[in-house]
Amino acid sequence: MATFRILEDQENTNAHLRRQQKEAQVNVQQQKRSVLGILSNNVSRPAGLKQTKSDLNLCAKNKNEVEVKSSFSIFVDEESPKQEKKEVKKADASNTVFSLPEAIDRLPLQVELLCNDTPLHSPMAVDKSSDLKKPIKDSENKTWNKFMGFSEYFEDIYKYLRHAEKRSRAKANYMRQQPDVTASMRSILVDWLVEVGEEYKLQTETLYLAVSYIDRFLSYMSVLRAKLQLVGTAAMFIAAKYEEVFPPDVNEFAYITDDTYTKKTVLRMEQMILKVLSFDLSAPTVLSFLNIYSEGPLKSGFEETMSDHDKETIMYLAMFFSELSLVDGDPYLQFLPSVRAAAAIALARHTLEWRPVWTPALVKASGYQLSELLSCIKCLQATFEGAVNHPQQAVREKYKSNRWHNVSLHTPHSEPIC
Repeated sequence: MATFRILEDQENTNAHLRRQQKEAQVNVQQQKRSVLGILSNNVSRPAGLKQTKSDLNLCAKNKNEVEVKSSFSIFVDEESPKQEKKEVKKADASNTVFSLPEAIDRLPLQVELLCNDTPLHSPMAVDKSSDLKKPIKDSENKTWNKFMGFSEYFEDIYKYLRHAEKRSRAKANYMRQQPDVTASMRSILVDWLVEVGEEYKLQTETLYLAVSYIDRFLSYMSVLRAKLQLVGTAAMFIAAKYEEVFPPDVNEFAYITDDTYTKKTVLRMEQMILKVLSFDLSAPTVLSFLNIYSEGPLKSGFEETMSDHDKETIMYLAMFFSELSLVDGDPYLQFLPSVRAAAAIALARHTLEWRPVWTPALVKASGYQLSELLSCIKCLQATFEGAVNHPQQAVREKYKSNRWHNVSLHTPHSEPIC
C-alpha cells in the first residue's frame, strides 16, 4: 500500500518540484541584479593595459556626451558698452519726463486781414491773396527756367518743339468752313477768356492753351453760335486742369457763364473736345517760344548791358503783341507759333528802339533770319496800330497795369523796321 501511495501522487509531486525550482531561479536572478548606479562594477575586466584603455574610452565617451549637451545650451552675449550708454540715457530721460518745462517766449497771435474786394460767394476767393501777386518772372517763367536751363539739351528740346508745333497746329482758313460762326464772334470769345483769366488769376499759358484748343476744335467741327461760348468754357477748363496747380472747379466755369450752361453740359463738351483732339494737349504755344528766346540758356533776346527792367519790358511788350494776335486770329493762323514769337520780340525791340532789332544770338536761338519774319512783323505792326480802336479792349486793359510795366501805353514806332 505504501508503495502504491508513493506512485499514485508522483505526477503531482513532480509538478510541485518544478514550481519550486522556477521560484528558486527567480530568487537567484533578483539577488544577482544591482542598482543602475553600480552596473559598471558588475562587468568583469582583465587587469593591466586593457583596463587602462577601457577607462580612457569611457572618459572619451563622457566628453562627447558633454559636448553634445553643451551644443543645446543658449549663449547670451554680454551687453556692449554702447547698449549700456543707451540704457543710461533712457533712464535719464525717464527720470526727467515729469520735470517742469522752462518758460518759452511766444509771439502773440496776429490776425491776417483779407482783401476787402474778395467776393465771399466765390470758392476761388483764395486766388485773391497777395501770394499770387508776384512778378511773372518769379512765377510763370520759373518752370521754364528750370526746364530750359540745361544748355546741353537745349538744341534737342527746341527741335522737338519745332516738330510738335507743326503737328498740333490749327487750319489757317477754318473759319470759312464754319456755317454759323464768324471771325468777330471768335474775337469776342477770346476777349472774354482774357477777362476770365484775369478774374481768377490764371497763368498766361492757360489762356494760350485754351485758344489753341478752340482753334483746333473748330478746324474739324462745325459749331452753332449758341454753343461757341460753351466750347470756349470747356477749352478753358481743360487748359486750367493741364496748366494750373489749383484749377477752378467745373461749377465755377458754369457760374462765369451766368448759369447759361450747367455742370453736366460743360463736362459733355469737355469729353467731345478731348475726343476730337485725341487727348493731344501738350501743344507748344507762342508763349513757350517767347520763354525760350528770352529766358533760355542763351538769353538771346537781351544784351548784357540791359537792366532787368529793360529785359522785362521787352518780354512783356512781346507778350502784349502775341495776345493781340490771339484775339484777331485770322491773319495769324498761317504763321507757326515760333514765327509769331520771334516776330513779337523783333517788334518789341524795334518799338523800344533797341538796335539791332534782330541780333546774331536771336538768329542762332530761333533759326530764323529777319527776312523770314517780315510778313508776320507787318501784321503785328498793323494790329498794334489799330489796337486803340479795336472793339475788344481786354488785352489793352490787362497790360496797362504796373505788373506788366504799362506796356500797352507805348505808341507804335513811325519808322519801318528795316
